[in-house]
Amino acid sequence: MNSLRVEHAVSEGNIVRDCPGTKDHICCGYKTIDLIEGCPLSCSYCILKAYLNTPAITIHDNIPYITSQIDEMTGREVRHILRFGTGELSDSLALDRRYKLNRPLVEFFGERKNALLELKSKWASIDHLIPCLNPYTIISFSVAPQRIIDEEEKRTSPLYKRLKAAKKAQDAGCFVGLHFDPIIIYPGFEKDYRYLIEDISRLLDMDRIIWLSLGLLRFPPKLLGHYIEHNRRNLLYGEFIRGEDGKMRYIKQQRVKVYTMLYRMLKKKSKGLFIYFCMEREDVWRKVTGMTVKDDDDLMTLFDERIKNLYGGNI
Repeated sequence: MNSLRVEHAVSEGNIVRDCPGTKDHICCGYKTIDLIEGCPLSCSYCILKAYLNTPAITIHDNIPYITSQIDEMTGREVRHILRFGTGELSDSLALDRRYKLNRPLVEFFGERKNALLELKSKWASIDHLIPCLNPYTIISFSVAPQRIIDEEEKRTSPLYKRLKAAKKAQDAGCFVGLHFDPIIIYPGFEKDYRYLIEDISRLLDMDRIIWLSLGLLRFPPKLLGHYIEHNRRNLLYGEFIRGEDGKMRYIKQQRVKVYTMLYRMLKKKSKGLFIYFCMEREDVWRKVTGMTVKDDDDLMTLFDERIKNLYGGNI
């Protein structure tokens, strides 16, 4: 990572935004903090390849400017507990030891105690944050079978290091999040994901996983040619269809089958685990979980209930 070109931008406009979501699909109401644009990791499926047109990494490090936008957004919200994250346009932790951007945000959320900050990563480096961690910071890792990490997530931390870092966060008094996203269908993936879930349940305290997301591979059509050109066989297995949002997705029948398999495996390990789907429709929720989640507000209400159950009156 030493050869990276990094630019410090003058902060202007909205650094804190609503998650763009997906048209006609249920969104969890996440708020994004665009501290960094661009990622030093090299995941073959990364949709940033379709959206960011510069090799440079841009840093927005005017923290007072950013926290003022967070305060404004939380001040307007009277119905829901807001969740913010820095991992939309980059990896939350990959550059943090060097630039120390997250610490002031961790401290800010710890003082406000009215919202949650999620640091989502594939880079298992949190030792520098341990002294300032507090219960209002969620340390989250995207997880996948080691085969996918080896073949499709170059320059990222191996699975065991991600889980070890998550355990450190739990030991420091934090809740952690896990994201099975993107879930990739390939020959033998069922067995690999079963082993992945076994590793998680063996190494982590399942009661201190605040949420776990499931999201199958989806991507802008322009990346299909990139996958073919670079012979990304793992990403081309399965049957795809172009959705209403314009993205390529596995057909619904496949998605429901895979979600159902993983949902049952995870619930078998921890019945109380809070599992949600990233950008799926009401009918997928119903078929997999039996729950009726009609829209964004329904899902945000489920998050509210989960957070209140874990934090009591401390948020």
